[in-house]
Amino acid sequence: MTMAAQKHEWADFLKFFSEKFEGRPTRLGVFENGNDYWLESGLPFVGADIDTKDVRPAIQIMLGELTHSVPDVKAMQFKFTESGEEDGLDLTSADGKTTILRFEGEI
Repeated sequence: MTMAAQKHEWADFLKFFSEKFEGRPTRLGVFENGNDYWLESGLPFVGADIDTKDVRPAIQIMLGELTHSVPDVKAMQFKFTESGEEDGLDLTSADGKTTILRFEGEI
């Protein structure tokens, strides 16, 4: 199931998402112009949060000791599967890049 969150719900969804998936190993990538760049594989998920101090929100994804920030987020989709194999988060920024967070292994 894919679920698109409305901007006014983002903080609540990110809190739920962070609590549900804390500690799971991850894969993080960025897709742009038909290219994919995988940034990491296997770091534990610490959490995700939203920074609303600017007009356009930024989302921070914390993985182990790495924090990846996605500025100017215009869309957020949560991925939930029955098996848990493709659970994750897709963030689309105003510049057209899509950041993909997926979890490795089983729940």
